[in-house]
Amino acid sequence: MVGTTLREIRHHIERLANDGGEYYVVCGRSGERPVPVAGHRFATRTDAADAARATEQYRAALRRYDPQLPFYDPIVSQERSPRRGTGDDRGSDRPVAEPAGDPSVDQDQPTGEDNPLISFCHDVSGAVFESLSARDHADAERAIMETYLAAAEATTDRNTLCLVLLETMAAELEEQLHATERTALLRAAAANLSPVEPADDPVEASLAFLDSLSLVRDYGITRDSDATTGDVWTVSIRGYAIECGTQRFPTLPLGIDILRRTDAPTAPLGVTDVTALGDGDWQFVLAGNSETAGGLVCTRRADQ
Repeated sequence: MVGTTLREIRHHIERLANDGGEYYVVCGRSGERPVPVAGHRFATRTDAADAARATEQYRAALRRYDPQLPFYDPIVSQERSPRRGTGDDRGSDRPVAEPAGDPSVDQDQPTGEDNPLISFCHDVSGAVFESLSARDHADAERAIMETYLAAAEATTDRNTLCLVLLETMAAELEEQLHATERTALLRAAAANLSPVEPADDPVEASLAFLDSLSLVRDYGITRDSDATTGDVWTVSIRGYAIECGTQRFPTLPLGIDILRRTDAPTAPLGVTDVTALGDGDWQFVLAGNSETAGGLVCTRRADQ
């Protein structure tokens, strides 16, 4: 054990990491680099193996909150340069260590890592739970779990449980935390996700990503900008996969993904003018100025 909290385990992995290292950790079955080790490299095979074990510990801790979290088989891989003059690049990115697997885990258990939407939902919920724990929001943690477990009992499709968890999380965070706390929490959670390159238009990039996951079926977007209002995006989405009625719009997955794609994630950004169009269709405005900051976790129709 390298720590008892998600934060301690993540910090242990960060201390092991070395940006110039040639070793990294992947799932031996899918090739995916799981949170929290995604984006990290390590100078030695020993450090990478230690990080693989810590990754299993981290994800085991997350299952206290989310029993449906996918299982991975973390192994160490080494990035080797091609042998000069041979044209042979078979040495690149080949596994060089056995899985660090826990023998108590049923390796035949369905993992869901082959479903990008499910994996993304679990990563988002894990990042939020970690940020809640680091900020001692124990009441919010309990409220999320109590509401989620009650909702899960009525959910027959196990693949939709992660969507139920995100809806529950967004609603309870709106209820339990002040607006400034929600904003700070979301920024911290975005930093806990796998890193991506900042986008010139983070809203467009995020919507395209969520569309590729089928979290939305389709979307439309226009962007305006001037010196007074800053950037303003008018967005419509069709077929939002999170079932939420027409009163409250859980923006959590969109908000957290926009922030991790934003070059300056501390800049103000907010959701306004929300309109429910029915059947999972929504229209809203995203504005990049301090007067409208908020609503990136959950918001309500404009007439509420």
